[in-house]
Amino acid sequence: MKKLYEQVRNNIEKTKADYKVRVNKHRKKIRFNPGDLVWLHLRKERFSSRRKNKLLAKGDRPFKIIEKRAKITYKL
Repeated sequence: MKKLYEQVRNNIEKTKADYKVRVNKHRKKIRFNPGDLVWLHLRKERFSSRRKNKLLAKGDRPFKIIEKRAKITYKL
């Protein structure tokens, strides 16, 4: 029974690794540093008082990164 369990576990791990390679094939790893300027895109439904038309620009302006809080979390 343990041998079967190990085989199944190994097959699952191999499948997950293969899937991860396929999914991440075209992704770029983008790293930002404090002081970089980034363009912030706002969603219309979250900031409805500021957006009245769907044709208006959805980005406001470049924001400066103040600090990096986590792997992909930044304070603007």
